[in-house]
Amino acid sequence: MPPAEHYADLPFIFIIGFNKTATTSLHTFFASNGFPSVHWDRGKLARRMVENCLDDRPILDGYDQEFRVFSDMQAQSSRIRIEANQYFRVLDRDYPGAYFILNTRDLDKWISSRSSDFVTPHGATNLELEMRRLGSTDRQEAVQLWARERNTFEAEVRRYFRHNPKFLEIDITDPDLPHRISRLIGRTMDAEHWKHIRTN
Repeated sequence: MPPAEHYADLPFIFIIGFNKTATTSLHTFFASNGFPSVHWDRGKLARRMVENCLDDRPILDGYDQEFRVFSDMQAQSSRIRIEANQYFRVLDRDYPGAYFILNTRDLDKWISSRSSDFVTPHGATNLELEMRRLGSTDRQEAVQLWARERNTFEAEVRRYFRHNPKFLEIDITDPDLPHRISRLIGRTMDAEHWKHIRTN
């Protein structure tokens, strides 16, 4: 890892794919390559992003002095779900020159993975929490909502970044993923640190 005094010279990198699209693996890949990285932070990252926006502070105030890579910007309870990756426009405005990575995976596999993921603090799966939030017993309603949200989000991201050379969309099954990231940011990255972690 680079010395702490070099952290300020590293670019900001925002991994804006939804959770269950290898966000933990990407976080570990960057951290192992010397980038101070924060992943989820038990929902505190997303909450801080919303609070900062409401208070007209830079969206990552409180995190941006310590970290350079950010992933899994979600917070949830049985009442609300925050997907703070949707604030990519604010991130781009507040941190000009930052890199953005849209990490994706097959939609059906993503839904299956997200549905079964157990959310320990709430004693329920993601799907059960979503159904509680919707006040519904229809599993398909929750699944369809996720699919619509993801499709809309990804279309908006592609449209916004379509001429931006600091944007990369990548399928997490792409065997060239480490090298494509390396080419994006113009830095040598050790591909040996790329592996899928906590996959389902």
